[in-house]
Amino acid sequence: MENYLDINRDTWNQRVKAHLSSDFYDVEGWLAGADSLKDIELALLPDNLEDLRVLHLQCHFGQDTLSLARRGAQVTGVDLSDRAIEAANDLAQRAGLADRSRFINCDLYSLPDHLNEAFDIVFTSYGTIGWLPDIKRWADIVARFLRPGGQFVFAEFHPFVWLWNEERTAIKYPYFSKEAIVEAASGSYTDGSEAVGGTEVSWDHPLSEVITALIDAGLQLKSFQEHDYSPYDCFHDTVEVAPGKYHLKQMPGLIPMVYSLDYLKPESEK
Repeated sequence: MENYLDINRDTWNQRVKAHLSSDFYDVEGWLAGADSLKDIELALLPDNLEDLRVLHLQCHFGQDTLSLARRGAQVTGVDLSDRAIEAANDLAQRAGLADRSRFINCDLYSLPDHLNEAFDIVFTSYGTIGWLPDIKRWADIVARFLRPGGQFVFAEFHPFVWLWNEERTAIKYPYFSKEAIVEAASGSYTDGSEAVGGTEVSWDHPLSEVITALIDAGLQLKSFQEHDYSPYDCFHDTVEVAPGKYHLKQMPGLIPMVYSLDYLKPESEK
Protein backbone atom coordinates (compact mmCIF):
# COMPACT_ATOMS: atom_id res chain seq x y z
CA MET A 1 0.00 0.00 0.00
CA GLU A 2 2.45 2.62 -1.21
CA ASN A 3 -0.28 5.25 -1.34
CA TYR A 4 -1.75 4.55 2.12
CA LEU A 5 -0.80 8.04 3.33
CA ASP A 6 -2.84 9.73 0.59
CA ILE A 7 -5.79 7.41 1.19
CA ASN A 8 -5.83 7.92 4.95
CA ARG A 9 -5.17 11.66 4.72
CA ASP A 10 -8.28 12.05 2.57
CA THR A 11 -10.42 10.08 5.02
CA TRP A 12 -9.15 12.01 8.05
CA ASN A 13 -9.56 15.33 6.25
CA GLN A 14 -13.21 14.42 5.77
CA ARG A 15 -13.57 13.56 9.45
CA VAL A 16 -12.29 16.87 10.80
CA LYS A 17 -15.39 18.94 10.04
CA ALA A 18 -17.72 16.29 11.46
CA HIS A 19 -15.61 15.80 14.57
CA LEU A 20 -15.37 19.52 15.31
CA SER A 21 -19.15 19.84 15.43
CA SER A 22 -19.82 16.56 17.25
CA ASP A 23 -21.09 16.01 20.78
CA PHE A 24 -18.37 13.38 21.04
CA TYR A 25 -15.60 15.99 21.10
CA ASP A 26 -17.80 18.80 22.52
CA VAL A 27 -15.46 21.58 21.41
CA GLU A 28 -17.63 24.29 22.93
CA GLY A 29 -17.59 22.53 26.29
CA TRP A 30 -13.84 22.13 26.01
CA LEU A 31 -13.43 25.84 25.24
CA ALA A 32 -15.47 26.53 28.36
CA GLY A 33 -12.97 24.58 30.46
CA ALA A 34 -13.70 20.86 30.13
CA ASP A 35 -10.63 18.59 30.06
CA SER A 36 -10.35 16.11 27.19
CA LEU A 37 -7.65 13.95 28.84
CA LYS A 38 -8.74 10.67 30.44
CA ASP A 39 -7.83 9.08 33.77
CA ILE A 40 -5.73 6.36 32.11
CA GLU A 41 -3.17 8.76 30.65
CA LEU A 42 -3.43 11.25 33.51
CA ALA A 43 -2.34 8.50 35.90
CA LEU A 44 0.95 8.25 33.95
CA LEU A 45 1.64 11.92 33.25
CA PRO A 46 3.41 14.11 35.84
CA ASP A 47 1.08 16.06 38.12
CA ASN A 48 3.01 19.21 37.27
CA LEU A 49 3.55 19.83 33.55
CA GLU A 50 4.60 23.45 33.99
CA ASP A 51 7.04 24.38 31.22
CA LEU A 52 7.72 20.76 30.25
CA ARG A 53 8.16 20.25 26.51
CA VAL A 54 5.62 17.73 25.21
CA LEU A 55 5.49 16.21 21.72
CA HIS A 56 2.08 14.78 20.83
CA LEU A 57 2.24 12.38 17.89
CA GLN A 58 -0.85 11.87 15.70
CA CYS A 59 -2.69 14.63 17.54
CA HIS A 60 -5.78 14.95 15.26
CA PHE A 61 -7.14 18.51 15.69
CA GLY A 62 -5.17 19.10 18.85
CA GLN A 63 -7.76 18.96 21.63
CA ASP A 64 -5.66 16.70 23.88
CA THR A 65 -2.51 18.58 22.88
CA LEU A 66 -4.05 21.81 24.05
CA SER A 67 -5.38 20.18 27.22
CA LEU A 68 -1.72 19.46 28.02
CA ALA A 69 -0.92 23.11 27.28
CA ARG A 70 -3.64 24.19 29.70
CA ARG A 71 -1.79 22.19 32.35
CA GLY A 72 1.31 24.27 31.73
CA ALA A 73 3.20 22.29 29.09
CA GLN A 74 4.81 23.76 26.01
CA VAL A 75 3.33 21.50 23.34
CA THR A 76 4.04 20.43 19.78
CA GLY A 77 1.37 18.44 17.94
CA VAL A 78 1.93 16.44 14.75
CA ASP A 79 -0.66 15.02 12.38
CA LEU A 80 -1.00 13.71 8.83
CA SER A 81 -4.22 15.64 8.09
CA ASP A 82 -3.70 19.21 6.87
CA ARG A 83 -7.29 20.09 7.77
CA ALA A 84 -6.75 18.78 11.29
CA ILE A 85 -3.66 20.96 11.72
CA GLU A 86 -5.55 23.98 10.42
CA ALA A 87 -8.28 23.27 12.97
CA ALA A 88 -5.69 22.78 15.74
CA ASN A 89 -4.14 26.18 15.09
CA ASP A 90 -7.59 27.76 15.08
CA LEU A 91 -8.53 26.01 18.33
CA ALA A 92 -5.29 27.19 19.94
CA GLN A 93 -6.15 30.77 19.03
CA ARG A 94 -9.70 30.48 20.34
CA ALA A 95 -8.48 28.95 23.59
CA GLY A 96 -5.74 31.54 24.12
CA LEU A 97 -3.04 28.85 23.94
CA ALA A 98 -1.24 29.83 20.74
CA ASP A 99 1.79 30.96 22.75
CA ARG A 100 2.11 27.50 24.33
CA SER A 101 1.54 25.42 21.21
CA ARG A 102 2.66 24.73 17.68
CA PHE A 103 1.44 22.19 15.15
CA ILE A 104 3.26 20.38 12.34
CA ASN A 105 1.52 18.82 9.34
CA CYS A 106 3.39 15.71 8.19
CA ASP A 107 3.23 11.95 8.31
CA LEU A 108 4.87 10.51 11.41
CA TYR A 109 7.77 8.81 9.63
CA SER A 110 8.89 12.07 7.99
CA LEU A 111 8.88 14.06 11.24
CA PRO A 112 12.73 14.17 11.43
CA ASP A 113 12.61 16.22 8.22
CA HIS A 114 10.50 18.86 10.00
CA LEU A 115 11.71 18.85 13.60
CA ASN A 116 15.09 18.56 15.30
CA GLU A 117 14.89 18.86 19.07
CA ALA A 118 14.33 16.73 22.17
CA PHE A 119 11.30 16.69 24.46
CA ASP A 120 10.64 15.93 28.11
CA ILE A 121 7.56 13.86 27.21
CA VAL A 122 6.38 12.17 24.04
CA PHE A 123 2.66 11.41 24.19
CA THR A 124 0.37 9.32 21.98
CA SER A 125 -3.16 8.15 22.68
CA TYR A 126 -6.11 6.15 21.33
CA GLY A 127 -6.50 5.06 17.74
CA THR A 128 -3.02 5.98 16.50
CA ILE A 129 -0.62 3.14 15.72
CA GLY A 130 -3.20 1.17 13.74
CA TRP A 131 -2.59 3.65 10.90
CA LEU A 132 1.13 2.82 10.80
CA PRO A 133 2.63 -0.15 8.93
CA ASP A 134 6.02 -0.26 10.67
CA ILE A 135 6.10 -0.24 14.48
CA LYS A 136 9.89 -0.40 14.66
CA ARG A 137 10.16 2.89 12.74
CA TRP A 138 7.50 4.38 15.03
CA ALA A 139 9.40 3.33 18.15
CA ASP A 140 12.62 4.78 16.74
CA ILE A 141 10.82 8.10 16.16
CA VAL A 142 9.57 8.11 19.76
CA ALA A 143 13.06 7.46 21.10
CA ARG A 144 14.67 9.99 18.78
CA PHE A 145 12.58 12.87 20.08
CA LEU A 146 12.92 12.06 23.80
CA ARG A 147 15.69 13.71 25.79
CA PRO A 148 17.73 11.44 28.06
CA GLY A 149 15.61 11.01 31.19
CA GLY A 150 12.45 11.77 29.20
CA GLN A 151 9.13 9.90 29.40
CA PHE A 152 6.96 8.24 26.77
CA VAL A 153 3.27 7.98 27.71
CA PHE A 154 1.08 5.81 25.49
CA ALA A 155 -2.58 4.79 25.75
CA GLU A 156 -4.14 2.75 22.95
CA PHE A 157 -7.06 0.51 22.16
CA HIS A 158 -6.18 -3.10 22.84
CA PRO A 159 -5.49 -5.15 19.68
CA PHE A 160 -7.98 -7.74 20.91
CA VAL A 161 -10.80 -5.24 20.23
CA TRP A 162 -10.01 -5.11 16.51
CA LEU A 163 -10.04 -8.86 15.77
CA TRP A 164 -13.80 -9.41 15.60
CA ASN A 165 -16.39 -9.39 12.89
CA GLU A 166 -19.09 -6.72 12.98
CA GLU A 167 -21.39 -8.80 15.19
CA ARG A 168 -18.57 -9.84 17.61
CA THR A 169 -19.49 -13.46 17.06
CA ALA A 170 -16.21 -14.66 15.52
CA ILE A 171 -12.58 -13.68 15.00
CA LYS A 172 -12.16 -12.07 11.58
CA TYR A 173 -8.57 -10.82 11.62
CA PRO A 174 -5.59 -12.94 12.76
CA TYR A 175 -3.88 -11.49 15.82
CA PHE A 176 -0.41 -11.82 14.31
CA SER A 177 -1.22 -10.74 10.75
CA LYS A 178 1.09 -8.16 9.20
CA GLU A 179 -1.13 -7.56 6.19
CA ALA A 180 -2.74 -4.20 5.50
CA ILE A 181 -6.49 -4.05 6.19
CA VAL A 182 -8.18 -2.08 3.42
CA GLU A 183 -11.81 -1.22 4.07
CA ALA A 184 -14.47 1.18 2.90
CA ALA A 185 -14.90 4.09 5.29
CA SER A 186 -18.57 4.57 6.02
CA GLY A 187 -19.06 7.31 8.57
CA SER A 188 -16.83 7.80 11.58
CA TYR A 189 -16.96 7.08 15.30
CA THR A 190 -18.67 10.36 16.19
CA ASP A 191 -22.18 11.66 15.80
CA GLY A 192 -22.76 13.71 12.64
CA SER A 193 -20.26 11.74 10.56
CA GLU A 194 -22.64 10.23 8.03
CA ALA A 195 -21.03 12.08 5.11
CA VAL A 196 -17.57 10.63 5.75
CA GLY A 197 -16.63 8.07 3.11
CA GLY A 198 -13.80 6.76 1.01
CA THR A 199 -11.27 4.11 1.98
CA GLU A 200 -9.02 3.52 4.99
CA VAL A 201 -5.87 1.45 5.35
CA SER A 202 -4.83 0.11 8.74
CA TRP A 203 -2.73 -2.54 10.48
CA ASP A 204 -3.11 -4.57 13.66
CA HIS A 205 -0.10 -4.71 15.99
CA PRO A 206 0.28 -7.36 18.72
CA LEU A 207 1.24 -6.13 22.17
CA SER A 208 4.53 -8.03 22.01
CA GLU A 209 5.49 -6.16 18.84
CA VAL A 210 4.79 -2.75 20.38
CA ILE A 211 6.45 -3.41 23.74
CA THR A 212 9.53 -5.02 22.19
CA ALA A 213 9.99 -2.32 19.54
CA LEU A 214 10.16 0.38 22.20
CA ILE A 215 12.65 -1.65 24.27
CA ASP A 216 14.76 -2.26 21.17
CA ALA A 217 14.73 1.50 20.55
CA GLY A 218 16.52 1.93 23.88
CA LEU A 219 13.61 2.77 26.18
CA GLN A 220 12.97 1.18 29.57
CA LEU A 221 9.48 -0.08 30.41
CA LYS A 222 8.18 1.33 33.70
CA SER A 223 4.52 0.34 33.53
CA PHE A 224 2.20 -1.81 31.41
CA GLN A 225 -1.51 -1.85 32.24
CA GLU A 226 -4.57 -3.39 30.58
CA HIS A 227 -8.06 -2.00 31.14
CA ASP A 228 -11.40 -3.76 30.69
CA TYR A 229 -13.14 -0.61 29.43
CA SER A 230 -12.86 2.14 26.85
CA PRO A 231 -12.98 5.74 28.12
CA TYR A 232 -14.62 6.64 24.81
CA ASP A 233 -18.00 5.60 23.44
CA CYS A 234 -16.48 5.17 19.99
CA PHE A 235 -17.69 1.71 18.99
CA HIS A 236 -21.10 0.90 17.55
CA ASP A 237 -21.92 -1.69 20.20
CA THR A 238 -20.88 -0.33 23.59
CA VAL A 239 -22.76 0.02 26.85
CA GLU A 240 -21.83 2.47 29.62
CA VAL A 241 -21.13 0.54 32.82
CA ALA A 242 -19.90 3.51 34.86
CA PRO A 243 -19.48 7.22 34.09
CA GLY A 244 -17.02 7.45 31.21
CA LYS A 245 -16.42 3.68 31.06
CA TYR A 246 -17.73 1.59 28.15
CA HIS A 247 -17.82 -2.17 27.56
CA LEU A 248 -18.70 -4.10 24.43
CA LYS A 249 -22.26 -5.19 25.15
CA GLN A 250 -21.67 -8.71 23.80
CA MET A 251 -18.81 -9.36 26.25
CA PRO A 252 -19.02 -6.81 29.07
CA GLY A 253 -15.92 -6.85 31.23
CA LEU A 254 -14.64 -10.04 29.61
CA ILE A 255 -11.88 -8.66 27.39
CA PRO A 256 -9.25 -5.92 27.56
CA MET A 257 -10.25 -2.82 25.62
CA VAL A 258 -7.37 -0.42 26.28
CA TYR A 259 -3.76 -0.74 27.35
CA SER A 260 -1.25 1.83 28.55
CA LEU A 261 2.54 1.98 28.54
CA ASP A 262 4.97 4.19 30.42
CA TYR A 263 8.60 4.22 29.26
CA LEU A 264 11.75 6.05 30.35
CA LYS A 265 14.65 7.02 28.11
CA PRO A 266 17.77 6.30 30.20
CA GLU A 267 20.08 9.18 31.07
CA SER A 268 22.92 7.28 29.44
CA GLU A 269 21.84 5.91 26.05
CA LYS A 270 22.93 2.59 24.59
